[in-house]
Amino acid sequence: MLMGETFTLNELTNQNGVMKTDVTENLEGDELMFYHSLRAELDLLQKMPQLQTIHYILDYSKSLR
Repeated sequence: MLMGETFTLNELTNQNGVMKTDVTENLEGDELMFYHSLRAELDLLQKMPQLQTIHYILDYSKSLR
């Protein structure tokens, strides 16, 4: 049985201290070209909402209970 390490990032986590794995280290040839062709579009899809927006959503969901 393999045991993995998991963690959750939040605003209190030191982003510089968290080890980031390189997605491309295990890719070869065609896979690497495919990744690079999609990377720009995938980066556009990644959203970083403001903390205030998250609180608005949470407050709204609590009001529906």
